[in-house]
Amino acid sequence: MFTQAVSTTNGPVIGLAQKGVRAFKGVPYATAPRFAKAVPPRAWSEPIACTEYGAYAPQPGHLDHADEAACLSLNIFAPAAADRPLPVLFFIHGGAFVTGGGADYDGSFLAAQGPAVIVTINYRLGPLGFLQLHRLGARLVEANNLAMSDALAALDWVRANIANFGGDPDALTLFGQSAGASIVIALATLPQAKGKFARAIAFSAPGRGIMNPAHADEVARRVIAELKLENDAGAIATVPLPQLFAAVESVGRRLADETEAGTVFGPVLDGAVIPRDPISAIADGALRDASLWLGSCRDEMVMFLKSTPPAAMIGVTERHIRASFGDAGFERLLGCYRATARPDEDPYEALLSDAFWHRPLAAIARHQSAAGGAVWLNRFDHRPTLEPFVSQGPTHGADNACVWAHLPDFIDRPILRRKGGPMTPGDIEVAARLQASMLRLVATGAPDTDDAWPRFELGKEPLAIFDRPFHVARLNDGERFRLWAELEDRSAPATDNKKTMMRAG
Repeated sequence: MFTQAVSTTNGPVIGLAQKGVRAFKGVPYATAPRFAKAVPPRAWSEPIACTEYGAYAPQPGHLDHADEAACLSLNIFAPAAADRPLPVLFFIHGGAFVTGGGADYDGSFLAAQGPAVIVTINYRLGPLGFLQLHRLGARLVEANNLAMSDALAALDWVRANIANFGGDPDALTLFGQSAGASIVIALATLPQAKGKFARAIAFSAPGRGIMNPAHADEVARRVIAELKLENDAGAIATVPLPQLFAAVESVGRRLADETEAGTVFGPVLDGAVIPRDPISAIADGALRDASLWLGSCRDEMVMFLKSTPPAAMIGVTERHIRASFGDAGFERLLGCYRATARPDEDPYEALLSDAFWHRPLAAIARHQSAAGGAVWLNRFDHRPTLEPFVSQGPTHGADNACVWAHLPDFIDRPILRRKGGPMTPGDIEVAARLQASMLRLVATGAPDTDDAWPRFELGKEPLAIFDRPFHVARLNDGERFRLWAELEDRSAPATDNKKTMMRAG
């Protein structure tokens, strides 16, 4: 049934109530012309029905469902009855910075379990959110880190309005997965976000960190050249979406292998929206007063190795390792991984997963701990009974499937075009543990009691393993860890980006 109208700074909204949870979908939080910063939407006076997910942000495979002018919306899932202001989980989706949307994440189950208020957002993707054009003329002066500006606008909207939906704006947790995790790490360290959140969760943040502005400028130059707009760059603002995305795809195929992470888009160290490297900011204590949870999936790289063709990050990561430690060092590492491999483990995949995903997250955990901040680190080892995980194991996104499950079922993901389905008892056990830990951190600032899952501290370095059974291992142990440490001690100084990627973990 319909909810009562809830007032917002833009106008009243009506949602749907079901099973004790109110859902407000497609709530406009901003609007923006192409390549301009988001601004508040035009106000309305009569209640609008927010009962369907908003338009997708334009993206490959969904241009027919996209609405460039109306894609900046968010979704709120709030318990219908609460005797106190509830903590808020603010989720930023992944998708390699080019795909995804809030419609893939129904937060009603988490809201009821918390209880908590769950918010999922849309932001501009691909060239519309990440193409750095601000140095190409006055008409494009605002076109830098627009997706980050969208996320900030959504955060400000939630801070201003979430109390009317039963949420506590002072108990807000940022949460992102994959590309969304990169955005969360960058967002959490921005001066513009200071004081606007209490905790942060980043699952499967890509290992290359922030994007180099020179690379971002080169991407923009090539896209403009592909569109033959060298003499009128500002005209890109009116190029039809199919033509714009085709140009970006063409440039991406040629350029991805030359990048730090095998991707052409991401948050950029532009000196304006993002004034400094987020990892350096964390090392200097930017998140000292926030709780931080970092997680990854055991077999992150399997999905990217098995894509057709294999993702550019595969070759990029191997080249980083060889550049840091030489060919002999790479072969020593691969030999060590072969000698210590599980029966079902691909040693090459495990090496690349460590280099690109696990070790950089461990480095961030060390920075946060050394700066005096609270941090927890986990690895997700469970294989969900859902494709692609049945065939690929606990690869990229396995934890995310369990976070958003409506026990006893996995949910459908319409944008990703991935069907849900029934969960096994093992799926339910692991997913329930993961959801409970997340909701506990959202509510209290810690995912568990210190005896069950200690916070990450230098020297001890506990690593929680979500599997059957849940257990805690030690990160800084084993032959693989010792060999990485030996090679790092022997290697010549690396570039800042390589240090970020290869730091021991």
